[in-house]
Amino acid sequence: MSIRRLALLIMTVLLLVSGSAMALTPTLQEEIYAPEALLYCVESGQTLYEKDADKPVKPASVTKLMTALVVFEHESDLSKKTTVSESAVNIERDSTNIALVPGEEVTLENMMYATLMQSANDAANVLAEYVGGSQEGFAQMMNDKAAELGCTGSHFVNAHGLDADGHVVTARDLARITTALLDGPRFVEIAGALMYTMPATTKQPEARTFYTKQRMLRADSKFYNEFAIAGKNGYTTAAGHTQCMVARRDGLTYIAISLGSTGNMYYPWRDMRTLFAYALNDLHPVTLEADQLKKMADDAGIADTKPKEAFTLAVPKNVDADALSLSDTLDTDNAYAVNLTMDGKTEVLCTVPGSVLGMAAQPTAAQASTDGQAVTKNSASSPAFSAPGWLKWLLIPLGLIVLFVLWFVLTCMYRARKVRRQRARIAQMRRQSHRRDEESR
Repeated sequence: MSIRRLALLIMTVLLLVSGSAMALTPTLQEEIYAPEALLYCVESGQTLYEKDADKPVKPASVTKLMTALVVFEHESDLSKKTTVSESAVNIERDSTNIALVPGEEVTLENMMYATLMQSANDAANVLAEYVGGSQEGFAQMMNDKAAELGCTGSHFVNAHGLDADGHVVTARDLARITTALLDGPRFVEIAGALMYTMPATTKQPEARTFYTKQRMLRADSKFYNEFAIAGKNGYTTAAGHTQCMVARRDGLTYIAISLGSTGNMYYPWRDMRTLFAYALNDLHPVTLEADQLKKMADDAGIADTKPKEAFTLAVPKNVDADALSLSDTLDTDNAYAVNLTMDGKTEVLCTVPGSVLGMAAQPTAAQASTDGQAVTKNSASSPAFSAPGWLKWLLIPLGLIVLFVLWFVLTCMYRARKVRRQRARIAQMRRQSHRRDEESR
């Protein structure tokens, strides 16, 4: 075999091996700028991408997502009125507000739009005092709700998100909170609105109009995404830029989170664009019907299953249901892992709750109290299609080093072979010259 053919064979093998190794890894169009980030699928509980998702960090105004969740769960009638207190407007100077004044009569709906759309800190305080009796009491309600959702790294001190000691959230917990918000009808209606006009009040004779700060919702923005439906952003000097965005396509809802980016106000939007490009363009939904789930359960040796509903999850576009299988081991949340097998490699994508398979709940040490919580807990499982960031950046230079060494070795072999041929020709010419000299004598 010639050296050129050997080199071609080795490079082909290297490409095939590297392609196989990266088959289950997300190919993002751009780097993720935030030090903490997450991409989550609500319906399947899949964590599609994560980056330090369990690190507690300052959340800034994405705190208001938890504020909205607690208000929604404790007050269904947003038409109710309340009066702005002196303590509600006692916020940091120059922080975001809608210029509420003590004694002003407003509705809860006014305050919710101001909180989620305008990110008004005074409006968040009004809601907190109405629902919790005091800002401190409401903060306790926020922490109680976080514990109920299974949040493990978050703690709330206030309703607005301005920096405070001990006021932190993780990207994974924020996905849990947003998932719970999506269970209600009004979150998307309010957080996804483009414009809202708050009518005149007893203290303010002119109407106040709020415009969305969510660039993905605005058709005039370069970050506009037709599948984006709602979002919340935040910023403080200590927290950096924080962003949570929701998009929906083909029956699947995705939550993208970016926390802590600094240096450029557009970094969180570039992160949103990158994460949604992967979720919306590179993945597609595969629905496992009841009969398919039954067959998968039978193949795995899982007894007494009677699926009555379908289960939908996100998989790479070149994958169909035939590449999926169920594990035979029940986890602590009464669920079975869904495995994807590609190129001889198997990876866990998410889990199917035993209730979907028509199984009675099994007593476990960490059994979820509701199905909704069980789905949310799936976000803590191994991320599908992802690999540790350090490993990816280590493999790239190692691959380049291997290719360079291969090139160097082949080049040296080629030059050595060329030198040997030249020496052989010179030796042959000398022998021929010597014979001619002998014959001439």
